[in-house]
Amino acid sequence: MNPLHWAWGAVLAEVSLLLSPWILSSSSWVFGGILLVHAGICAVAALATYWMLPRRFRQPRGAVTLLMFCFAFMAPVVGAIGLLLITRLNLRQTLEGARVAVPVSLPLPVYDVQSKEQTRSGQGAIRSRLGQEVPSDLRMQSLLTLQAVPNQVSNPILEDLLGDRTDDVRLVAFGMLDAEEKKISSQIRLESERLTRDLDSEQRYDCYRHLAELNWELVYACLAQGELRQHILGQALKFADAALALDVPPGAGLVFLRGRMLLERGQTEEAKAAMEQAMALGLSHTSTLPYLAEIAFHKRDFLQVRQLMTQLAALNLASHTRAIEDFWVSRDNEINFSDRKYLPHI
Repeated sequence: MNPLHWAWGAVLAEVSLLLSPWILSSSSWVFGGILLVHAGICAVAALATYWMLPRRFRQPRGAVTLLMFCFAFMAPVVGAIGLLLITRLNLRQTLEGARVAVPVSLPLPVYDVQSKEQTRSGQGAIRSRLGQEVPSDLRMQSLLTLQAVPNQVSNPILEDLLGDRTDDVRLVAFGMLDAEEKKISSQIRLESERLTRDLDSEQRYDCYRHLAELNWELVYACLAQGELRQHILGQALKFADAALALDVPPGAGLVFLRGRMLLERGQTEEAKAAMEQAMALGLSHTSTLPYLAEIAFHKRDFLQVRQLMTQLAALNLASHTRAIEDFWVSRDNEINFSDRKYLPHI
């Protein structure tokens, strides 16, 4: 039978019960019977209207049914009618909305290549406003704006401010660096504790990968200096090697990260092999070509640098690499890259 018929039947039963002569009886037994019949009618009304609800409104099942029963029970006749009207109106709106909600495809947004240049100019303005000759209130305001700047740019500035002669500037700079370092260290501690549990190969791979990324973040964000930096870099490389040694298909991102770690340590041949492996695993040329060009530059293979930068220029990257591309690729550049005497010694 249709739930709608059950709901209408419950409404009619409620009206009949209200108009019956038993309602005027003063007997407690009659009152108890009427209350019991009313509860049964409310249960029928709640179940009928429950099945008329859209599927997304039926969970959790027990709580929804109990709510509808209580609504009908506390308001005789009016409650059952209200449940019926609510479900009918909701069902009608759902059906009408289904007819007009037609999925459409949207074009991809256009990437603005100027945004990074604007950010960099803003960083230069912040650095200029942190000089000793600038009033302290303006310096503090500029210092706080560093929170919106990438860590690898803001943290070296904060490191320089640790020796500032103004106490407030020095303390705020230390606090910002310390908060960032503690945040990453707490994540490393959590991942290290997770590593002691009984994990399968994929879970252990993810754990090692996270530890490698977090240790690398300490290096990349300039939160470690000197011997500590080399130690953390070694730890990051150790975790990356441990992840890649597992019987799990290696991810291109982790192989690429390992290549960057090796390049940071000056192991150019191993870094090049890792970058090429990452490309073979599917990593985009956009990510790897700049580092391959840097490796070739360290090896003083300038013809290879020019070939790689030509490939990079064909990919139309953001404008912050265009000056480097113009130097190596521009036809107006008359430098003979095969003759090393025209190139700076490194």
